[in-house]
Amino acid sequence: MNQISERRRRKRSKKAVAGITAGSLAVVLAAVAAVDAYDVFPELPGILTTDPAIEVQAIPAPDAQGKDLPAPASALDDSAPVPTTVPDKVDKVLSDAKVKGFGIEIRDGLSDDILYAKKENRPRTPASVTKVLTASAALLTIGGQKRLSTTTEFDPSTSTVTLTGGGDSLLGAGESLPGAVNGHAGLTTLAQRTAESLQSQNVAEVALGLDTSRYTGEDFSPGWERGDIAKGVITPIQPLMIDTGYVGSKDKEWRPRSEHPAKDAFAVFSKELKAAGITVTDTPKPAAEAGDGARPDGDSEASELAEVESATISEIVKYALVHSDNVVAEVLGNEVAIAQGEPGSLEGAPEAVLAALSDSVDLGSTHLEDTSGLSYGNQISPHDLTTILQASVVADDSLASLISYLPVGGLTGTLTQRFTEDENAAGTVHAKTGTLSTVTSLAGGVLDADGRYLVFTLQIDDVDKDKILEARKTVDDVVAALANCGCR
Repeated sequence: MNQISERRRRKRSKKAVAGITAGSLAVVLAAVAAVDAYDVFPELPGILTTDPAIEVQAIPAPDAQGKDLPAPASALDDSAPVPTTVPDKVDKVLSDAKVKGFGIEIRDGLSDDILYAKKENRPRTPASVTKVLTASAALLTIGGQKRLSTTTEFDPSTSTVTLTGGGDSLLGAGESLPGAVNGHAGLTTLAQRTAESLQSQNVAEVALGLDTSRYTGEDFSPGWERGDIAKGVITPIQPLMIDTGYVGSKDKEWRPRSEHPAKDAFAVFSKELKAAGITVTDTPKPAAEAGDGARPDGDSEASELAEVESATISEIVKYALVHSDNVVAEVLGNEVAIAQGEPGSLEGAPEAVLAALSDSVDLGSTHLEDTSGLSYGNQISPHDLTTILQASVVADDSLASLISYLPVGGLTGTLTQRFTEDENAAGTVHAKTGTLSTVTSLAGGVLDADGRYLVFTLQIDDVDKDKILEARKTVDDVVAALANCGCR
């Protein structure tokens, strides 16, 4: 194992990346319903589908509390024994597994020593584990405290108010909710502030325009299925949308997303502006079916009327990871590109995410087609994923909270119903799930029974669809073995 560790070290990070640790998490969470359709399994064993007919059951609020995890690396217990018999534990699980062919890498969180490695350098389709890269890039390049603004501007020469999308995919249709992430900024509040500003200028009647030029190019990746919009999996990626483009009542267990989210948000804003006392006349057709939309008048003399701001990027990143939300992840990818001075586009976002990490981590074997993990064309190795996770454990900048933002075993997000029967794993496993019809992945960190923090990535692709649940069980069994490991 020492030879493996040394060989991996030579291929590892070019320099230490800012990293993350799960910082003092007293996890208090109500139920989080399953979200990313590709991370949700139906009730029938051995069958995976993303048809809307799936019954996604409401998840009760758990009674268990997450265990506190050490905060920055300086607070980790370096005196806790390093597990030396991890290979025996993992090989036992794999030998009993009904599905073979996993790629695995497990490391000590502090020392970066490799404790187990198997096919760790082979790139595989990662599914939603891709979001770990996107989240890391967003925290590093945009910054955790940054907020996204949705604004209105007024051109007195044409008496036109322009609603400008600023990348907030979690706008609310009503008033702003300061305590929320989804709905932190509300279009009713923006309309009211806009009306107040217009009325202060004695303007009572305006035309409306829409500017979605923040994002360029196509708004729907060629690697996605158009039918997945109706399944609630994805929507056209536009810089203005309400509730990530979902349509219908939030009370429903399954909701589709919109084919034109910016246009829908524009319609809500128009209605709310009228309700705030402004007459809207001759509303021009929104210039903006995302990507080519621009301010209708193009007049540089327009002045800002009002704005509403999103939750912080850190909060949005956590939302994307816990809910495995493809739309939020794709928007974050576009924003990473913009933060690096590049156009915000689906074409450029994958390269922008890799570029954001390349100064710190060698990701030479990684290829991305999108930033959410929907595309089967994405290729990431267990080694590359674990490199980012381990680097996060010893970091002290914006990235330092990454692992704490991941779903918690038995408690939150796409891990709510996993690790529920293992008292050591529940509440101590923080990991991102990845599931497509033939793919299952899990990447994150776990505190072992001796108090040592371990990071891991487990991946398998090209699995027969009727064996995918067995593959996921093997993944969970390996991680549970780590959580229960007093492996001296």
